Amino acid sequence: MLRPEDIETILTTRDLSVFLKEMVQKDDRDLKIDIDCESGELYINCPGFSNGLSVTTDPFGVWVISEVISKDNNGIFTQSGNLHKTEKTMTVLRAVASWIADLEESTPKA
Repeated sequence: MLRPEDIETILTTRDLSVFLKEMVQKDDRDLKIDIDCESGELYINCPGFSNGLSVTTDPFGVWVISEVISKDNNGIFTQSGNLHKTEKTMTVLRAVASWIADLEESTPKA
């Protein structure tokens, strides 16, 4: 369960990366979600799916959530141009949760 004090500790993309890795690991999802933080930008994707998320902050500390797409589904992603800016960390977490829910809905059930 997400507590308000958890959200208050997420100040950077690196903090967000650590939090999301722990969250995904605890849920033990079969999706094999890849969370990678490079040069201050967080990339979230899932092998076998052509879309993902990029999260970064602008110079003013505002979160920038952007959709990334792999046209050939080869793991090479480009920015789609769809982005959302927010000052609220909870909005970022909701965007990631919504993306994961979309993955789960599009994954065939065994």
